[in-house]
Amino acid sequence: MESALVWLIYQRAPGVGRRRMAELMRTYPNPEEAWRLGAAELAAVRGFRPETVQALLAVRKSAEARREAERELERARRAGLRVLCYGTQGYPRRLAEIPLPPPVLYQYGPWEPGDGDGRPVVAVVGTRRPTAYGLAVAEQLGRELAQLGAVVVSGMARGIDTAAHRGALSAGGTTVAVLGGGADVCYPQESAALYRKMRESGAIFSEQPPGTAPRPENFPERNRIISGLSHGVILVEAGERSGTLITAAHATEQDRDLFVVPGPITSPLSRGLYRFVRDGAGLAVNAAQVLEDMGFLPAAEGPLHFTPRGLTELEQRVLGWMGSAPWWPGDLAETSGLSVPEVQACLTMLEIRSAVRRLPDGQYIRIG
Repeated sequence: MESALVWLIYQRAPGVGRRRMAELMRTYPNPEEAWRLGAAELAAVRGFRPETVQALLAVRKSAEARREAERELERARRAGLRVLCYGTQGYPRRLAEIPLPPPVLYQYGPWEPGDGDGRPVVAVVGTRRPTAYGLAVAEQLGRELAQLGAVVVSGMARGIDTAAHRGALSAGGTTVAVLGGGADVCYPQESAALYRKMRESGAIFSEQPPGTAPRPENFPERNRIISGLSHGVILVEAGERSGTLITAAHATEQDRDLFVVPGPITSPLSRGLYRFVRDGAGLAVNAAQVLEDMGFLPAAEGPLHFTPRGLTELEQRVLGWMGSAPWWPGDLAETSGLSVPEVQACLTMLEIRSAVRRLPDGQYIRIG
């Protein structure tokens, strides 16, 4: 059974929505294991009622549900989309940690979202109807973030989103869009040039099946993916009912750093944002300040590499010993004079901070 098929089939069970799927995936992240669960094991998942268990058991036997899921994957393959599946290699680690991760994510473009390059990932979002000031600031932030080596994430919507993408591309940087329709459906059409460039050098993501037309109800849901992929979120102009505020709420729920671009207090596009400043969001003056406030500092070898700030003395010691070669935890413990548990604990924290990466064979290598 192909891993993605497991989640796609389970999603088709009546009454199994995002929250129950998230509980199932958190409890049994391995899709193959999740497919073999019996009634008693499913009933032990938090929030699963008898009717939920029966729905999952029934959909596993449904030939029609399987055919639908197989057709969805076949459409993705024909469109040239990469399929990222929760619980398998390549699925973005930060996204897997949010409360409601998408079971399956479709991707165009070469960017590897699995935290493998150690770069900061920053979302820049805002209203579809910005002022000239908002457009200029969004484009400037996108450009500055890209120049400093950060990946810029947004939703490719008219206004602030496209300005941020445009700024990042103007600097030759990496920018990523999360769409409300299928990843193979460019929306809005006037952003076709941006869409093509991101497919070539960055990424286009969607949790919607290939060929899905953009629908209003999909956009609030995709906002949790924009913030989920990112280390932090910058808000640039938003009215009191703007969808940008949904992204900000997701960022808060996901424990992401949140920043607000200061604007005139008399502007309606500032009123929706200042309550986040009151609740602890930072101010975004320029990209360097935002990255530093997030805990990223330029490393000595150049502006395109970043080292997390705020490491403990022990974590700094382990990172310093690593150099550029891969290490087994036991060898690193012997070399550094620490115990294996101490080294393993440090490596775990360093991996969370995107300072090291665990290789498939179990060794660890420093990023950047």
